[in-house]
Amino acid sequence: MMSQRSRPDHWTVKARKMGYPARSVFKLQEIQEKWSPMTRGEPVLDVGAAPGSWTLYALKTLGRGARVTAVDLKPLNISPPETGELRFRQGDVFTQEAAEFLAEGGPYGCVLSDAAPATSGNRLVDSRKSYDLVMRVIDLAQEHLAIGGNLVVKIFQGGDEQEVRERIKGLFAESKTFKPKAVRSESMETYIIGRHFTGSAGTG
Repeated sequence: MMSQRSRPDHWTVKARKMGYPARSVFKLQEIQEKWSPMTRGEPVLDVGAAPGSWTLYALKTLGRGARVTAVDLKPLNISPPETGELRFRQGDVFTQEAAEFLAEGGPYGCVLSDAAPATSGNRLVDSRKSYDLVMRVIDLAQEHLAIGGNLVVKIFQGGDEQEVRERIKGLFAESKTFKPKAVRSESMETYIIGRHFTGSAGTG
């Protein structure tokens, strides 16, 4: 019998009809509509981009001249519009080779990360793994964001997310914590948005 989580829900069906590979597109859409972390004319970095819904949404939303750099261990499953430029690297985003690739496309007006660690089913273990991953994504943001740029990052609740919030507060003029409507009710995930990168040193 198909589990509740594996059964296509309203968001999944809607995403497929619109040409997106995953329901996660609506999480970014709601964040963009509320806080506009992505700005037309500013390049975007998408960390943990596969299967590509956030990358495709960024390209479509920013329109002609959009520039998106995406990295993931897995391949993208999208057909990007010809109106923008997509640079994609398949591999570990935290290697030196990837750092050089990221630098070529930056500095960025926005860093996005819907990345999540491989989960074990143990809430404490998974939330810690999420914390470690997010802290490394923030390191990338510090290195590659333009002053005034924005960050959107996913984190699992139930662990050290308060430390993540404090670090983001030290790096950005404004920070928000937000759970979009498209997040499943039973999910641990939430999103932290940092707005207007100041370039200040973080505590991580």
